[in-house]
Amino acid sequence: MEDRIFTLAEAQALIPQLRSILEEINQEWKRIKELHPEIQKARDKAPYDGFSKFGVIYVESVSHLMLLIHQIKDMGVVLKDVDKGLCDFPYIRQGRLVYLCWRLGEEAIEYWHDIEAGFAGRERLDETDR
Repeated sequence: MEDRIFTLAEAQALIPQLRSILEEINQEWKRIKELHPEIQKARDKAPYDGFSKFGVIYVESVSHLMLLIHQIKDMGVVLKDVDKGLCDFPYIRQGRLVYLCWRLGEEAIEYWHDIEAGFAGRERLDETDR
């Protein structure tokens, strides 16, 4: 699939759906991290026919997490950080490709950054972007 280029309005329209998916991702990611020590114990015992009663739950959580991540990717959005709910939207700004930048907890897309700069290089959108 070719990379999608967003307008600010198109990206902004996806925020409610993204917020919902990212909240679900956070729940699954938390569950996976909680189960990981138990799964690691089973991995450590694997040469000795290890087993964990949490294995099925873990695999279901990982599968669901991957489904949710693919939903975001299929929208054309770049998920940069699961823990922070950090998303980028390819955007043409003053004739060059940059990213609109949004993270879970923010009400609206208010920032952009150069592709190479990442989150640390975020700058506030101005009137030319609106």
